[in-house]
Order: sequence, then structure tokens, then C-alpha cells
Amino acid sequence: MTEQLTVVGTRVTRIDAMEKVTGLGLYAPDLEVQGMVHGLTLRSPHPHARVVSVDGSRAEKLPGFRGLVKASEVPRVCGTWFNLRSRKELTKLFQQDDKVRFIGDPVLVVAADDEETAREAISLIDVEYQVLPAVFDPFEAVVSTDVKIHDRGNVGFHIVKEYGDSDAGFAEAEVIQEHRYVTSKQKHASLEPCGTCIAEWGREGSLTLWSTTQVPHWTQMYLSLAMGIPIAKVRVIRPHVGGAFGARAGVIWGLELMCAALAKEAGHPVKMEFTREEDFSATESRHPFTVDYRVGAKRDGTLVAADARIVIDVGGYGTHYVSVLADALGTGVGIYRIPNYRFEGTCVYTNKSLGGAFRGYGNPQMNFAQESALDELAEKLGIDPVEMRLKNYRGAGELDPVFEVPVKSDGMRGCLQDGASAMDWQVRRAASREQKAEGTLRRGVGMAAHQHGTGARFGLPDPSSAVIRINADGSVHLLTACADDGQGNRTVLAQIAAEVLGVPFEWISVSDTDTAIAPLDGGTHGSRQTYCGGTAVLKAATEARESIMKLAAEYLERSQEGLTLTGGNIADVDTGESLVGLGDLMRHYQVGDFSRCHEVIAHASGVTEDQPPVFGATFAEVEVDVETGQVRVIKMVGAFDVGKAINPAQCEGQISGGLTMGVGYALTEGLVIEDGKVLNPGYRDYKIPRAIDAPEVVSVLVESIEPTGPFGAKGLGEATMISSAAAIANAVHDAVGARIRELTITPEKILRALKETAQ
Repeated sequence: MTEQLTVVGTRVTRIDAMEKVTGLGLYAPDLEVQGMVHGLTLRSPHPHARVVSVDGSRAEKLPGFRGLVKASEVPRVCGTWFNLRSRKELTKLFQQDDKVRFIGDPVLVVAADDEETAREAISLIDVEYQVLPAVFDPFEAVVSTDVKIHDRGNVGFHIVKEYGDSDAGFAEAEVIQEHRYVTSKQKHASLEPCGTCIAEWGREGSLTLWSTTQVPHWTQMYLSLAMGIPIAKVRVIRPHVGGAFGARAGVIWGLELMCAALAKEAGHPVKMEFTREEDFSATESRHPFTVDYRVGAKRDGTLVAADARIVIDVGGYGTHYVSVLADALGTGVGIYRIPNYRFEGTCVYTNKSLGGAFRGYGNPQMNFAQESALDELAEKLGIDPVEMRLKNYRGAGELDPVFEVPVKSDGMRGCLQDGASAMDWQVRRAASREQKAEGTLRRGVGMAAHQHGTGARFGLPDPSSAVIRINADGSVHLLTACADDGQGNRTVLAQIAAEVLGVPFEWISVSDTDTAIAPLDGGTHGSRQTYCGGTAVLKAATEARESIMKLAAEYLERSQEGLTLTGGNIADVDTGESLVGLGDLMRHYQVGDFSRCHEVIAHASGVTEDQPPVFGATFAEVEVDVETGQVRVIKMVGAFDVGKAINPAQCEGQISGGLTMGVGYALTEGLVIEDGKVLNPGYRDYKIPRAIDAPEVVSVLVESIEPTGPFGAKGLGEATMISSAAAIANAVHDAVGARIRELTITPEKILRALKETAQ
């Protein structure tokens, strides 16, 4: 295909735009099923306890009461799809016992004809608890002999990895920087609360689940195992979703499996819908990290050694924690050419709500520590922070020491240089140094860089599949289980299909996300759909195109090499003359020629060749009030290596959203927990940036053309918020000289740091 791109690289309108803006699109809370009843959860008031007994006799007498299921009767998913890979790993996937391990942990669920009856039923149930001692600090949990959250202890996972010789590297270093960095327990805070589902059992023992999961096929497998029925009898249908950011990367804690068990008990379809308070206090959040980070360099800025020692607060249960730590390892060690790197990570259970998948996985936490430390090191050496990154980043052709594969596409230099230009970096840095101490406002600029993998090729099962069907009129059905959380990835897949097939974008119809009709897919996480899903679509569409061209050559009695497919027509490759429309050709072979009646169907399934790094650089300008400690982010520049922008408008949308989420992560977003209780379980007290708080955002797209990606594309979505917190913290330091090493960057911390600096 040598033709100029006509669909890829254009700003086509999203395929679901019309139904969403007109209100016709259905989200999970909108759904109803005939005969449906309502489920509610009774949650633990204790951070750590054993459920001794449950007496539901009074509730059972209520008119409209339909059933009760205890949490101890249903397996909990305490792992990821990594555990689906073998019988041995399957034994680690589920946990089932009579303990609760955080305030809000599900104790039981009830079903009733309406929500009011369900709430009354909950109030009539008597639960006897054996209250157990609790621990909320991960460092205390590690050494505690009084509190044992799980039978195997309070340490869920520990790893030490050494690349090179860190002791020798630090002996070689001429300048060493060392500090502790702490990150917050950020909540996803999606527009649609997490979460809602409906479970319905069929007479033949089949289960249909309407779920907002990001991973429909893995959820299908979880349900099959937990309910003891074949995968073929489980159907997962995904409606529109009002945001996910990792919160739905699996089954939601206490939702889908409990809902399925309750529907079976009640003999009716059951709908469960968590409130915003339940979402914030009882579902997964970002894991808080404590990172003791040490880095050494030569006086010319060459990095020679690093040592990262991480303690992760997992919460009461572990799901994604091992993968989150692995991501911190891969991105932290992989980005810079540091020959001697020691990495140690410890995942610790505490009696708090559990951590899980969140945009960037463990990268934003690791990045805040590493990029803050590099900024401090650059200042000590008198080197521009941009130049420090340019000097040390690992570029094309160099071997990634973690995955032992070479970097194939490198847009980091473009990100750093183009991002600096868009921020007017040198001018603004000079201005911050020359500002006079007049009034209370001070301005500063900061930056940070990152890399983030695309997909999970080297860490998790990561399949993608696509089916292409060419209809009798030339229109195209694309079957995919791609879960669109609102970012528009199904539109991108349609663009790739249209480009390969040589048909107008409007001719592509994308299937609903439904495991009954769509082929196996690893889901939407890890910024994988454009690259992974796109690769499957490209392969299937290429096969379909080849089949079409063979039929065209037969039909026209011409050489296949002399033909092309463009604009929905078979044309002469040299003159561009249209010879037959694709619709006419397909109609002939599908219904016109009785001896053939042949439909062109192509299928592709498998994994990608690589897990290419998405490079990026974030620049921030802030204004700090030295009297109140208030910080206002004025401008942010996000420069990201997307490989190839399949849809530039959607890339820019991701950057705007990601940078704004990064502002919240840096300044205001963190669950406040006291004695295990979440004190800010909603938007009134949990502060996300409002429109008035959003800075000016400048998006810079760098196209490095990834050789293993569809049309050169790789991922983007997660990467857009990863280095925001470090960039903002570095800008605050540039403005007022105070270094904040703990998120969130509150006015109180700034005033305290200013006081300490003055002393």
C-alpha cells in the first residue's frame, strides 16, 4: 500500500459522538432488564474483623425481599489475568474467608424489589463481628507481630533487582543526591461512579452480565471460574462507560461476582449500583508509594548510579500490586542510561481500602521521586534540567536492561526540545530568577520526562483479535472487543481498517463490545488499544484486502499487481481509473454468482511484537503565593511521542485530560484516611480540578514512527499524566526555592518548607 494516507492522521468525528451528544447512548446506570430487582451491600464498620454470624431473619420477612448472599460465600478476585495462565497460578487468583480487612469491605448483599426495600432489609440484618487489631501504616505493618492481615503475613511481595554494580557506581559518582519521596492515594473520580452491573441467569444455566469492566474477556473467565460454569455460558456485554482510568481493570471489588451470586440466589436479574461514597471508600485507588531514592552522577551530568527502595501501601487486599511495582521497575530503570541501578520493592498490606490499577500504573509514583531527584541533582550541578535529560536518556538502538529489547522508535529528543520551545523555557526560567520580591506572588517553571510502555506484552497475557467482514454493498463490519472508556479507541480502530481496506471511513461499522460476538481481547489498559488492537485490525484488514484483490483480478481478468483498492473502488494502479466498485464486486461474489456465494471474512489474533516506550516531557509554569501557600498552575505543555497520530484530535484530547488529572495528583487529590475511615468520600471534600482550575494546555505531538506499530503508532493515554506531578513540584521549587517531596503539594506544606528554608 503506497497510496497517500487518507483516513489515518485525520480528525474524523468519533463513531459514538452523535448518540452521546443527543443523549441516546446508554450507560450502565440507564439499563434495565425485565424482572430486574435491586441489590445493595452491607459493609463493614470495622477496619479488621472476623464475621462471626449473620442473622437475616427479620429482613427475610419483608414484602419484596428476594435474597441474601454473604461475602464469605463468594470468591474474591485477589490477582489479575496473569493468574489465568496456568492451573498453578489459578490457585492464587481467588480468596474466600469470613474476614473483613477495611472499613467498607463487603459483608453481604441483599436483593429486593426496589432500592427502598433493600435499604430497609439491610437495616434489619444483625451481624456479629470479632473485632481484630488493625494497622494503617505500611512500615508498622511490616514489623507488626500483633496484626496479621492475611495468613501469609502483611508483606504481599518483595523483590530486589540489581543492574550493574550500584556500590561501585556510587563510589564512582562525584555528586550524590538522596531523599525520601511520598505519593498520595489518588482516586479515579470518573464521571460515572464505579460501578454498576446487571446479572441475569438463563434457564439453561447461562449467565449474562452487563458490566463496565475494561477487560470483558478476563471478566468472563473470572465469572466462569467463580460460578463453576463453562466460559461459553458466560456473556459479558459492555455499555457506554463514563470514564475508567484503571478503576474497572478487572472486576470491581464487591460488584460483579457478588451480583452474579445474588441473581442466582434471588432467581431474578439483579442490578447493583454503587454510590459515589461507596466508589470512593470501598473500591480501588492509586497505590501510595514511599520511595527512598538515591542517584549519583559525574560533574558533567552523566548519571552513573541509582538506588530506589520502594514501600507500597497495598491496602486490605492485593490485585494489581505486583504489576504496579513491575511497572515502576520497568519505567524507572528503563528511561535513563544509568549503568548501575539497584531497585527494591516491598508491597505491604494495611487495613485500608485497596489499591489497584490507575492511569500510569506505578509510573507516576516512581516518576515523581526520580524526576524530582534529577531536578535537585541538576540544580546542584548547575545543569539545565532539559539538558540533563537529553544527556542521559536511553534512545533508539540502545538495549532496555529490564526487558532486554532494543528501543526501536525514539521521540524523546523531540519531546524535550519541542516542549521546551512551546513553553519558551529559557526565557521563562530566566524571568523566574530575575523576579523581584515584590508582593506575595512568585512564578516558576519546571519540567519532567518519562517513558511508559505500550501494552503489557512482556508482563501479562496481552492478546488482541479482530474480524473483518465485507458486506455485499462493500460496507465493512469490524468485530472487536475493544472497550472504549470514552477516549475514542474504537474510532481509531475503524480508521485503521478504512485505511488498509481503501474504503471511506463511513463504511466501517464497529461491533458492540460483547463477548458473545467479539473475539478475544486483552481489554483497555496500558494504553494498548491503538497499538495492540490496531495491529490485529491491520492484519485482519490486510488479509481481507488481499482476498478482495484476488477476486477483483479474477472478475476483471487482469493481473492483481495492476490493480489497487481506493475510495471504495477497484482501480487501475497506474492511471487511477475506476474499474469496478467494491460493492458491485462483493455483490457479484456473495449473491450474483450462485456457484460462489462467498463472503470475504478475515481474522487476526495474537500478541504484538514489542511493548514500545511512549516518551514524553511535561512542562509547567506555576504561580505561588508566599503568604498563603496557594499554588496556581498557569500553563502546561505536554510533548508526547505517539509514534504516529492516527487521530490527532483524540491525541490532543488525551493530553488535555491527562495534564489536568496530573494537576489534581500534584496539588489536591488524595484520600484522607483516619483510623481506616475515608474522610473525603465524594466531590465535596475530595478536590479534583474544576474548569476554573485548569491551566492553559499546549499539546505537542511528536511522531517517531514505531516500526512495529500500525502505521507507526504506539500508545498515549496513560502517558499524558505521568510526569505532571514532578514537573509541578519542580516549578514550585523554581518559584520559591522550597522543595516539596510529598504529595499532595498543599499550602501548609509550602508554608512549612518556606519557613524551614528561611531558617
